[in-house]
Amino acid sequence: MPTLRERNFRRLRQSVAGEKSDGHAVFNFYTFPFFQAVTGVKLDDYFHKPEVALQCQVEALDLLDGVGNVVPDVGSVAEASGLGGIVKFDNLGFISIHPNPDIVAANDAGDLDWLVPGDPYGDNYMKQVLDTLQYMVDNCPEGYKVNPHPVMGPFTVGASLRGLINFCEDTVEDPDLVNKILDVVVETQIRFMRAQKKILGSLHHILIADDLSSMLSISAYRTFVLPRYEQMFKEFPDTQRWLHNDARAQHIAPAIVDAGMVAWQYLPTMDPSVALELTKGKITLLGGLNPLDLQKWTADETYDKCIEVLESFQGNNKCVLAAGGSINQVPIENLKAMFKAADDYKIK
Repeated sequence: MPTLRERNFRRLRQSVAGEKSDGHAVFNFYTFPFFQAVTGVKLDDYFHKPEVALQCQVEALDLLDGVGNVVPDVGSVAEASGLGGIVKFDNLGFISIHPNPDIVAANDAGDLDWLVPGDPYGDNYMKQVLDTLQYMVDNCPEGYKVNPHPVMGPFTVGASLRGLINFCEDTVEDPDLVNKILDVVVETQIRFMRAQKKILGSLHHILIADDLSSMLSISAYRTFVLPRYEQMFKEFPDTQRWLHNDARAQHIAPAIVDAGMVAWQYLPTMDPSVALELTKGKITLLGGLNPLDLQKWTADETYDKCIEVLESFQGNNKCVLAAGGSINQVPIENLKAMFKAADDYKIK
């Protein structure tokens, strides 16, 4: 009999392919706060020692019947760190990226003639990702696969380097400056993706994390975001585009469909029926649950609530059961209840 891991991944593949299935898949976006919460790993070791990252991820995923894959994980800093973004750690060891002062100080595109694409093999966290990715490929335990590191959306990287308010204002006041930054960001990301593909042999999919682009109007989104996705993926035509954008993105939902995404992890408070209507059933929708609720429910409550959400999907397996964000502090028992509910619930 197929394992839960095998059944869940089959249902997920069927959803993305637009094929009928016997049930709904579950999708979880596992990131470093989750792995730390489960294993107690020291984050400095997790970010900088590939063997530690692999060991603690496998330890956590083993508790979930292996439903998930290992992935190099340095949070949101990889590409921006190669473009002068400042990497900082808080008192819990959480990693974050902060603006490059020289990019913030620019008054126009001409002030950024010095800005060139980042080197994924340089002294930055793209290189750390590649080192961890290679180690994981070489040492991944049987039964697991290695996923590529997510890429940040180009607009999100640009906003991280320039400052969000500045970058949003620039889209109106100085589009040339925005495009200068995005040109360099996208070329950096292409190099980063190319380097990951060299290690993996292929790029089946890439998860794009692009919350900050939701600050744009749909017109600006089509102007500054969609063309950059096309530019990023021109070299990777067979790579599926998965989007994590759990901000208030209802207004750009039609453009997300046009961006060639096959799946979208949407915000926790959006009703699945609304997400379906906005995207016209053209992409797989990952959501229906709020991670803050998942943190406080018991396992039994989680199971019952998941059944309610699954029923609200009305048999449409383009809907995948997921939290509308990271499941950092969700108890293992509740995540297992999610998987059990989805596995028990059959599409008629």
